[in-house]
Amino acid sequence: MSFLKASLSTWLRVPLFILLDRPNAQRKNNPARSNASPRVAVDSAENTSPSAPSPSLEQDSTHAQPAVPGQETTTGRERIPEAPWHSAARILFRVAFVYFFLFCFCYGNGTIFSIFPVIGNFLYRWLTWPFNTLAEWTGQHVFHLTGIGSHWHPTGSGDTTMNYLVDGLFVLAAVAGGLIWTLISELRGRRREYRTLHAWLRFALRLTCGFFMLNYGLAKLYPMQMAPVSIAILNEPVGNMSPMTMLWALIGLNPVYEMICGAAEVIGGILLMFRRTALAGALISAFVITNVLLYNLFFDVPVKLFAANLLLALVYLILPDVPPLWNFFIRHRPSAPQADWAPPAHTKAARISLRITEIVFILTFLVVFPILMGMGFFQSRKAAAVPTPLLGAWHLDADHPASGAFITPEKQPVSDLYIDSAVRAFMRGPDGELWRTHLNIDPKAHTVHIRCYTNGEVNYAWSEPDPNHLVLTTVPPPAPKADSKKKDQKPAPAFTPETLTLTRVPVPAHYPLLERGFHWVNQWGLER
Repeated sequence: MSFLKASLSTWLRVPLFILLDRPNAQRKNNPARSNASPRVAVDSAENTSPSAPSPSLEQDSTHAQPAVPGQETTTGRERIPEAPWHSAARILFRVAFVYFFLFCFCYGNGTIFSIFPVIGNFLYRWLTWPFNTLAEWTGQHVFHLTGIGSHWHPTGSGDTTMNYLVDGLFVLAAVAGGLIWTLISELRGRRREYRTLHAWLRFALRLTCGFFMLNYGLAKLYPMQMAPVSIAILNEPVGNMSPMTMLWALIGLNPVYEMICGAAEVIGGILLMFRRTALAGALISAFVITNVLLYNLFFDVPVKLFAANLLLALVYLILPDVPPLWNFFIRHRPSAPQADWAPPAHTKAARISLRITEIVFILTFLVVFPILMGMGFFQSRKAAAVPTPLLGAWHLDADHPASGAFITPEKQPVSDLYIDSAVRAFMRGPDGELWRTHLNIDPKAHTVHIRCYTNGEVNYAWSEPDPNHLVLTTVPPPAPKADSKKKDQKPAPAFTPETLTLTRVPVPAHYPLLERGFHWVNQWGLER
């Protein structure tokens, strides 16, 4: 029973530190509690005063190490108290706490709970719902937005108008929340330091950053994010490519390079999971994400906002250890990290509860998550290896107007279809823009399911009158199940099949870009 009570008190401590902010007057009689780091175990009652001499200090004074400026010194079990927080530090912390709290638990790219089945998706939807809804309302009623940018829509972009509105609302909430918190706390002489709350924030940020590093790293370690170059790209003039397409083709050209990039992200994420290696993980991750952010900025990859937020969170984790890092690497002086990588636990039950929480997240992130992603990768490779005669480039005949799945998400008719495998294809719109398309080809039933973003999945029956022509005929969707509770249920609308004819476009059988390979010896650099 005591273990359950301690566990609950450990997790409820974060909101209670804000709501039940005790005045300094209640802590003046216990300076060791108010000034000492939460990591330091307080000695016996006679040594609770910071000025009291330590027996171990007197006995070992001849062997004492000189103190390093800017670094706390630990001798035995006693530690020199940290400097008190000044007013600017308190204000900045309050603003940062609100912003990073929202980043950890309300950000649209996912949270640390997303990995857990059922409950994770439920929590993710409800935690992100308030700001997502408010962003739509703000865009439509404050900024008077219209069109696709005025609401959320299925997309692979993290830089939509809605994403920027949500981040702007995070900033407003952080500034407003920090100022209100400051007025309540400063004017009433409340808490002057937030060391424990700071440790809890760092704990949540450490797990969140580790999760994102593993998520994006595994997508490259299992080479899925940058897929092999499509025939749509291979037959596109280089000058017509977008910067993002060029970058994706460059990295996807060699899966080993993509896997090395992913391994760097995975290493950073793994190190962030453990307290002793968390600083090294934050430094490696910050270096890697800086490179990712530069890619996103200079090649117009639409994940700029998320990469910037992730880098900001990593910098926040590193900041407390900047002075000892400076002393060690620049001034060549002995120094040790000072930051807390886990919240304090003053009882045995609280320590056990915290350890169990860390173990659950570590096992989920480092064992379950990679297994699930690996299974998905090998299943997709198995599906892509299914032979199909539909591979190649196809042009839609002008006599048959595009319809069904052959409408781009921008409601433009599709002119070309490029099928790379039984599960992957590209469509081209009238403006030359390419759209990623998911397929599910059944060679036995001669059916193909085509899905492109917001268009939904459309089922076609396919036939080949000859090797150079493909005929697609829409198949009626499965009839909805009758609901006995709905008395006035309307019958499904009448289905009218549509037929589309596509002509095969000749493409080269060989591409030097794919076949050149690696050469140790080159008398001349091959450029063409």
